[in-house]
Amino acid sequence: MDGVEAFRLIARAIDSGSAAHGYLVVGDVRGNAAELVRRVLEKLFPDERDQIAAGVHPDVVTLEPEGKKRIITIDSMRERIVEPMASTSFSGGWKVGIVSGADRLNNESANAFLKSLEEPPPKTMYFLLTDQPDAILPTIVSRTQRIDLKLPPGLLEGEEYEAVAEAFAAKDAARLAEILDSLVEEAPEADAALVRRRFFRTLLSFARSMVLSGKLPRHQAFRNVEFVEEAYRRCEKSMKAEPVLSYLLDRFAF
Repeated sequence: MDGVEAFRLIARAIDSGSAAHGYLVVGDVRGNAAELVRRVLEKLFPDERDQIAAGVHPDVVTLEPEGKKRIITIDSMRERIVEPMASTSFSGGWKVGIVSGADRLNNESANAFLKSLEEPPPKTMYFLLTDQPDAILPTIVSRTQRIDLKLPPGLLEGEEYEAVAEAFAAKDAARLAEILDSLVEEAPEADAALVRRRFFRTLLSFARSMVLSGKLPRHQAFRNVEFVEEAYRRCEKSMKAEPVLSYLLDRFAF
């Protein structure tokens, strides 16, 4: 569903007093998923939009993956979500906990969060944001209402996909850059950004497959994801493809 439809669904539930205590929002964590949460926060706290925009509302707590391992630890979960959400709200109304990148919970932090999700105080709402729902514990998924938003543009296909996969496996930055530059040059000017995004989502799929396969230590697999995301941001800033991809492959763990 799109963001407007998802917001209306949650808004109706809030108005009728039937809102879920936990929502698993599957989408672009920094894009449409975050935007949906922002709109819900503005509904819950209509007179405090400036605080929401600045990220300083006292009844809204957030948690993201941290450190080199890019996981959410049990200590962070307790300090940033569990304990604050158990306290009385400052405004006397709602309290909201947001876990961005919820697929990066480890077993200990997931179990600590599960206890809060099972026995939430009144007027509490949790949002778990992810683009990789299969990596989240089934016990958490079963206790949330899942909202599937439209994901960003998909992967390259056919010969293009095969060419990228082959060059990536060979750690051939020059060949990868050649493919990307060719795809961008052949696309209409208005579609160049879309083509670049599909290219890097293809690389991201390689990195995420390693997370799910368990062939690498979990923290190392997540670092691979971070490296691809960083490379994409660099290319978005009009940096040349080859040095960016060389930087990526030098750090990527195969």
